[in-house]
Amino acid sequence: MTAVPINETVPIIKGLDMNNERLKDAEGANKMLLIDLETSNKCNLNCQYCFRDVYGTKEALERELNLRQRLDLIKQAKELGCETIKVTGAGEPFADLDLWPMIDYANALGMWVLIFTNGSLITKEIAEKISNMNVSLIVKCNSFDESTEDEMVGRPGYAARRNKALQYLMDAGMNKTKPTRLGRDLVIANKNKDQVYDALRWCRKNNVFPIFRPLMPIGAARNLQGWMMGKEETKEMYEKAREIDTKEFGIAYDLTLPYMGGVWCRQLHYAMYVNILGEAYACTGSSKLLGDFKKQSLQSIWQDVTAKKIRDTPYASCPLRESYWRGDKNYDCI
Repeated sequence: MTAVPINETVPIIKGLDMNNERLKDAEGANKMLLIDLETSNKCNLNCQYCFRDVYGTKEALERELNLRQRLDLIKQAKELGCETIKVTGAGEPFADLDLWPMIDYANALGMWVLIFTNGSLITKEIAEKISNMNVSLIVKCNSFDESTEDEMVGRPGYAARRNKALQYLMDAGMNKTKPTRLGRDLVIANKNKDQVYDALRWCRKNNVFPIFRPLMPIGAARNLQGWMMGKEETKEMYEKAREIDTKEFGIAYDLTLPYMGGVWCRQLHYAMYVNILGEAYACTGSSKLLGDFKKQSLQSIWQDVTAKKIRDTPYASCPLRESYWRGDKNYDCI
């Protein structure tokens, strides 16, 4: 198997709960396991570090994939073997009403949906509705200190609304399953690094999947050099987190990058990213265009020689961040 084997004992979130046997089979069959898709660019926050801050606006774009095209994209992903739809942007998914038919369609095809959300639009009713669907949520939560969080996302009052949403989701049972269906999205920066260990403990105690990682050095984060952490400092922090996991929670693993907590990235081997304009890339961190879904089938993009070469190339850590840490002028993840 080209990919580094995963540690199957590390707690994971539903939708990313793969094992090494399934990964090996998928590689042998050239099968897509996961696809990153986007909803509208419309967003109600103004995160200073937003990696999707590339369109110059927080409003819907004229050339966005319409609902019919999005459903066709989901269907074609399913035909390639895809099991999980991961909604990563471009804006806030719950600000786009087309999210709901996307979920319904994917669920009808037997697919799981994993959504990254800032949580501010999630009401008690939405939390209860989501709990009855084949959906997991990863909620932005860089800090429980409201002033720190509100500064990072550029919206006063956001953290208080997000905290209510987290409670609604927990009350609805999203963190009561195994694997959990609730995750916490935390970007590690100099602004919040002193809170990371307590954040990890909170996740472990509440059965919430921690997806903690350094800033992705693209988009708006390019302008935040003072927020960035170096590789050695990051490794020291992750080693301390590993000690906490081992001693306090009985979770043992080798140190991994870019994600804290023993979680490995599998994006380049089993997945693809298609943005809201239909442009396909290997990862959200790559600038190398692999194809255009408005002009090509997803299968033709997936089977392209370049895409296949990327999947067959071994990697550890995050190639994009490693390239940035090395000081490469034109850093990318491939």
